[in-house]
Parts: sequence; structure tokens; C-alpha cells
Amino acid sequence: MVIGIDSTLLLGYYQAKSGLGTSSAATGTGAVTNKVAPTPPWQAQLTPKQVSASVTAALAGRKIIDENAAQLDLAGAGSDYRKLFALYQGIGTLSELANQIKEPGVNSGEKSRLQQVFAKGMTELQNYVGSADLEKLRLAFGDVTASEKAKLTVAKAPDKYVTAPIATSTSEPVPAFEGDVKFNIQVTRLKETFDVAIDLSTMPDQTRSLPNVINYINDQLKAAGVDTRFGTDRIPGEPKQIKAGAQTITLPAGPDQWALKVTVGLAEEVTFSSPQSAGAVYLAQEIGDADPDRNSKTNDGTIQQQLLKFQTDTDALDAPPQASGQANWVDGRVFAKNLDSKITAVRAQAMGPDGSVYMLADVGGTVNGQTIKGADDVALLKYDAAGNLIYTRTLGAVSEATGLALAVSDDGKVAIAGSVKGELEGATEGALNSGTTGGFAGLTDSFVTLFDEDGQELWTQRRGARQDDQVNQLAFGADGTVYVAGQAKSAMPGGGGALGDWDGYVEAFATDEQDKVTTLFTQTFGGEGGDKPKGLVVDGTNVVVASVENGRAVLRRFDVSGETPVELASRDLGDLEGGDIEGLALDANGQLVLVGTTSNPQLSVDTVTNPAAGGQDVFAARIAKDLSVSANDRLAYYGGAGDDRATAMGVADGEVWIAGISKSDLPDQAPVGKQDGFLTKLDINTGAVAWSRRFTGVSDRAAPSAIAVAPQGASVLDRLGLPTGKLSLDGTEQITAVSAVRPGDQFTVKSGGLTKTVTIEADDTLDNLALKIRRASGFAAKVTVSTNVEGQRTLKIEPASNTAVIEIGAGKGDTNALLQLGIAEGVVRNTKSDKDGKSISADGKPNIYGLGLHTGINLSDTDQISHALAELAAAQDAIRQAYKDLVAAATPKSAQNAAAAAAAAGKAPAYMTNQISNYQAALDRLTAGSSSGSTTAGLFGL
Repeated sequence: MVIGIDSTLLLGYYQAKSGLGTSSAATGTGAVTNKVAPTPPWQAQLTPKQVSASVTAALAGRKIIDENAAQLDLAGAGSDYRKLFALYQGIGTLSELANQIKEPGVNSGEKSRLQQVFAKGMTELQNYVGSADLEKLRLAFGDVTASEKAKLTVAKAPDKYVTAPIATSTSEPVPAFEGDVKFNIQVTRLKETFDVAIDLSTMPDQTRSLPNVINYINDQLKAAGVDTRFGTDRIPGEPKQIKAGAQTITLPAGPDQWALKVTVGLAEEVTFSSPQSAGAVYLAQEIGDADPDRNSKTNDGTIQQQLLKFQTDTDALDAPPQASGQANWVDGRVFAKNLDSKITAVRAQAMGPDGSVYMLADVGGTVNGQTIKGADDVALLKYDAAGNLIYTRTLGAVSEATGLALAVSDDGKVAIAGSVKGELEGATEGALNSGTTGGFAGLTDSFVTLFDEDGQELWTQRRGARQDDQVNQLAFGADGTVYVAGQAKSAMPGGGGALGDWDGYVEAFATDEQDKVTTLFTQTFGGEGGDKPKGLVVDGTNVVVASVENGRAVLRRFDVSGETPVELASRDLGDLEGGDIEGLALDANGQLVLVGTTSNPQLSVDTVTNPAAGGQDVFAARIAKDLSVSANDRLAYYGGAGDDRATAMGVADGEVWIAGISKSDLPDQAPVGKQDGFLTKLDINTGAVAWSRRFTGVSDRAAPSAIAVAPQGASVLDRLGLPTGKLSLDGTEQITAVSAVRPGDQFTVKSGGLTKTVTIEADDTLDNLALKIRRASGFAAKVTVSTNVEGQRTLKIEPASNTAVIEIGAGKGDTNALLQLGIAEGVVRNTKSDKDGKSISADGKPNIYGLGLHTGINLSDTDQISHALAELAAAQDAIRQAYKDLVAAATPKSAQNAAAAAAAAGKAPAYMTNQISNYQAALDRLTAGSSSGSTTAGLFGL
């Protein structure tokens, strides 16, 4: 079917848009007979044979831009026309390559070839534009503007710390201040330390209201001679929306709330501590229902990720009071904080040596103000003990990534790992499957990233097989070596041959004093079936891996002291019967603790301290670290008569903590919602439950996903919303900390014929970057950093004078920083108006025409193809405009007046009629599908 279109409508539209009217100055027809310019290629309709020939030539390795092929039908025409026509035709060839990849019947090999030729052609196009020597105009590969404003915004680092709300009145007693409230404030200024003890029992005999307590604390701080002060922060009450079935109900605004605010003095550091502490557990969970009405066509999901903190010891410390307005509260819960809506899953948590909590999460967009490069990415988040965010670090995957493992060393370094598809900027490539095109496109590779104690990325390693692979587990050795355990569908580089379906593998990375990373070894292990490592511990020069191998729980111990791991022992605990392993740890007594889920009531451990209850149960086993069978081995099951599942585990100070999901009864705990979460301290030696809580969430559903155990992590500071340890203000101005830009990413600045490279360093701020750009431009650029009323800072680039022209170019390969900075490739210059009121370059030189293209245009997927076609079409429009302006400049005034008169009469020149025919033919092709796969197939029969 061909959709017709009234050509007179298109004719009128394009006459109005062209500004040429019926002038035949360019065509030699009509009222004006003196031809001033050669006929452009867009006036001639290309035949399918000509289109096929251009694509065939490109596939054969010929240049896409050929000045010799550009035909000029006017003797003595300037060379600018030939170059513009060659450029136009070359862009047309690139468009046809993009169209061909969409044709039916194009196989993966042919697509790969088209993608490679297209990429080569884009490089040729960029080089041609950069080197073209034109007489009466100038070209820019990207945009041409009077200024360029970076889209990246950086929040100014705050000097205030605001807690969660603790009061609903400024005159009434505050429950959090009741009882024995004692804590210490240590203020360090330069090299001097001031210790300030706060004991509310020494307050004057007055109500412990918010103003009274704040005044008392500030009196103590003032007496100590420090500048840090406490204050209040008002949180206005707002209406709330809740969902009842398919309906959304708006509730009236609640009361105003007040939080504590700590304003840190100039050059001061603040640390909080408490004389009394108790055990704590941090828990990540997913609450809500993805499809409450069970109708996939409606968008009524309520999924939300949360961070919870529980005080697990009420003998050492009074239980925290229930905070106002907290839904689904249970005894002992300190807080439940909703995480950023773009956090789609929390994979792991770990405690830092400073008492902070690290979280590994998958994110589906800009998270906590930090942009990502692809559709999905991995984020490392750090929270203080009060649950306030300290920082967010994204991985920088161009396509998508999944975080699966997290580990923190004793000196505060943090390692994360998982899987990545597509490009991973900044990674040291060691993968056989690391491209985004070709036979391995869409497959996953393993990655490992190491951060220092300040959250700065030290290195990223990408390793992988030809087929899918990923890292599942991480652990640090005592010397800082990073050990990983993962799985691969084919042989890992250097790890030996493939053994079966999914194979397990162990690997190790070491960092020298210059932060250079070395792969120490890679070793494949497993059986003929599917293998999935689910636990990893380091014991001196030995590594123990727990895996699900062909459905069975298997532990293997390796000696890693040499160049190649040597398997010393293995132990099979039995068939999990559809269950899984959730983790492996080494307890305080030097025994291994393995936790998981099984339907098998007779796993291979002789002494069972608590039998299985029925259905699917949680299990926890304690066995010798050398994997020998010992009289000290113990096994305890946990669960009710229905199906229960472990989802996370942690071991600290010999105590075993298990989080999971239950839809039925649990020991001494009845169901609360439709799907409940639970947190349990299980004594494996006796089988007794030492502490347990059951809870639910929005839509009566909760699913814990990660835990971190802090044996002394709870204190009276929890009541006040204050963290234990150093006060870390939520905010940094470092570019690499608030975006996906990585140290070493680059872009170029060209001015006065000189091109300089600007390289992003780890501690760069917008102010540092502004100075670098000014210097790279030879101070031809005026670069300013402004702050809006919300404290958001942005960078703007302008010419410092009318004669200044600054060209901004992309960095090479995967080091291009422009995309994440939000700075467009192109030229920044000032303009002025000529005598006819037309805007021209202020430097007095020929006008600059921007093609509006950018480095990185590709044909990797459907969206990228559509984007490429749109940009290429816009580039051809820019060339047509440049041609139009050349013609206008060469056309005598009398001829222009005649053309204007003809336009008023409604006549169209012959070239415009031909152009409309081209548009109609293109429309016919798009709507009728006239192209066929046979054409494409013929192109590859070279």
C-alpha cells in the first residue's frame, strides 16, 4: 500500500522553508536565466541501483566521501560546491548503510559488517569535516552555538547535617530525649581536639523539648570553645497518597515535623560516640507488589527498596521508641528509609571499618543525582550509621550491568563485582567477549572494580569468556588481594578448558604501590552439570568456595599460594532439591558457616540440632574449615510447615544472622502479611532461635535481600538520628563522584589552530574543570561556574571575545567525557548581524555551519539506528542551508528580487519540484516497504 500525499502542499511548504521561491538562479529555468551555482545532488532522484552501488562501494572498502564523484554542471564553479556535494553524498551513503541494517533477512554477520563499515565511515566523515579547506564557509562536525552550558549539575557541598524527623512539636517533650540520654561530641580543629560530653540528666529542671535540649547542647559546645552548633530543621506536613486496590486516595496533610540540624564550624570535624552500645543489623528489603490487580496492562505497581536498621539487644540498651508515622513498625526497628526510586534491586551490604554501611545496588536511571551511561548500571552507595547517604558511585556501563558481589577490606577499600554487557568505560579489557557488535553481542562479561577508602575508583577489570560469564562472590585477602568466584558458559582466559554447562571459576587480582593491577590466576572448576558459586571465604593462603553444582551443595578448598590454585579438598552436603545457597562465612572459632534453602531434610551433616519442619526450609551448617567430617559439625533447620526461604546471611562475633521470606507460619511467629520478611539469629550448636523478628511492607509484602551485621552498631544516638563515628556531610563537588565520568576521561578544546586535550582527574571539581578549559583554549574561552538558589552549580563556556572561536571535540574511544558532562561537540562563537539583518560570525570570517553530529553514533540497536538516521538527515539539512547561502551570496540583487516576486506568485522552480518527488519516493519506501531483503543479500555477494 502506498500512502499518497498532495505534492502541492509539500511544494508550498518547502518553498516557504527554502527561501528560494521560484528563482532559477541555481537551475537555469524560470525568470532568471543566469546560472550562478551548480545543480546540487539532492535535486536528482537516486535510483535503487545507484543506492545499491554506493552501499556496495562502501562495503568494498572505498571511501564514502569522494570529491571526484561530485558532479558540477557549471564551469568555473568554486571548489566549495564540490566539497559540499561530496560531503552530502557521503552522508547519504551512511544513511543507506543504516537503512540496510533494518532490512529483513540481514543475518548477524552482515549486520556486524554494516556496523563496522558505518563506524569507519563516521570516522572518515569527522576527519573530512575537520580538515576541509573551504573558501566561503566553515564547517563544524557538531553544533554551532554562542555558548555551551554543561547539563551536569553539581550540588555545592553542604556544611550542615540534617537528621530524620524526631519531633512534631517545639514545645512538648520529645520522646527521643527521655531516659538516660548520654553521648559524646568530639570536635577536631586543625590539630586540636575538643571533647564535649552531653548528659541530659544534668540539664536544668525543665521540659526536654526541642529548643531546651538544643540550647543545652549549644551551651556545652560554646563552653568548649568550638564553633559547631545544633539547630532545628522544619519539615512541613504534606498530603499523602495511598493506593486502595486500583484507586489512589489522597490523605490530608499531616503535622509539621522537626529534625536536628548540625552546622559544622569552619575547619572543624565532628565525631559522635556513646558510652553504651548494643548489637545492630542493617537490612535491605523490597516492599510492595509489582502487579496488585494482576493486570499487566495497568501501571499500579508499588515496588520500593528500603534500608532498615534493627537494634538486636535490649538488655544492654533500651529499645528505640517507635518514630511517628512509621508504617509496619516492629519492636526493635530503629528506622526504615525508602531508597531512591531508580534503585531497582539491592544485591549486597557490608559494614565499613568506620561504622558506615555499604550497599551494592542495580539502578535504572539517574540515582541520587548521579547520571548513568546506559539503560541499567551498578551503584555503590555508602550510608552512615543513621541511614543518611554519604555518596553514590556508579560503574559507568554504556549498555547495562548487574551487581552481584561486595566486599570491604579492613583498611576501608571496597570491591564490587558482577556482570556487564556492552562497553565498560575505564575497564582494563581481558575479555574475549567485550564488544557490542558481532557474534558475541548481548552476552555478559565479568567485572571487578576496586575503590579506595574515600570512594575513588582505583581500577576496573573486565574479564570473560566467549560466552556469558559473571562474578558471583568477592573476598579480600589479608594482603589486599581481591579474590573472586564466578561462573562461565565457556572457558575463561587462562583458566583451562570448559567442563560442562555453567562452570565455576576462581580468580585473583593484586594491586601494586602504583595501583597497577595484575591478574594472579584464573582456575576453572566444577562438574559436567551447571555450577554456580554462592559463597567465598579466604583463610590465609587457602580459599574455600561454596557452589550449587548440578543442584547439590558442594564446598571446595583451594591452596592459592602458588601460580595456579590447587584443590585440596571438597565436600558434598547433598542435594538441595530445588534450593540454593545464600552465603558462606568463617566464624570467630575458625569454622565455616553455610546458609541456604533446601527441601532436603537430610543434608549430609551428622548432628542435626533442629530438624526440618516441612516444605522448603532454611538451613545453617557449621563444619570444619578443612572440609573434613568432624564430630563438631552441626546442622540446624529453620522454618514452618510451609515454604520458607533464606535470602541473605551474615556472621559477626560468632553469631549467625539469617534474613528471608515466609508466606506461612514460623516458629512462634504468625503471618503478618501475604509475604513477610524475617530476620533471625540462629544458634547452630543448639538449634535455638536467639532473636527473631517478622515484618511486612506495602501491599502486605516484604522481601529482604541483604544484611550487614554491626555487633556494637546501636546506641542512644539512633534515637536522635545522629550517626556513630565521624560526621560525613552528604555531598561532594568532585565530578567523578557525582557522575559517571571516570578519572582519565577526556575531551579536546581547539582554538587558534591549536588542539589541546582536557583530562578529568579524580579530584576535579567544576571550578578545576573551568580553569582547565580556559587554559586549553589559550584563554580564548570564558568559562564560568554559577550557583542557583537551590545550590546547584553549572558550567558555561563562552567566547572571551568576538574574534574567539572555540571548538569542543570528543575524547578518544571510551574515554569521551562529553556525554556525561552534558557538553555538546561543536563550535562556540559570537555572532553579529550583517547589513541585511542576517546573523553571521562575529570574527569577520566565513560563516560556520554545524552538522549537529556527535562522536559515538552507531548502529548497535534499533534506537541507535533511528537516532543515527535522524542526525544524518539533520546534517544533510545543514549542507543544504550552506548551499542556499552560497547561492544567495552569488545571486545578483535583481535576480533575488525576481525570485521573491515569483515566489509570491506561487510558482516553484524545477529543482524544488524534483526535490518534492524525492520526498514522495522516500515516503513511499517507508510506508510501502518497497525495499526487500533480496537487495541487501545482493550487497553481500561480493
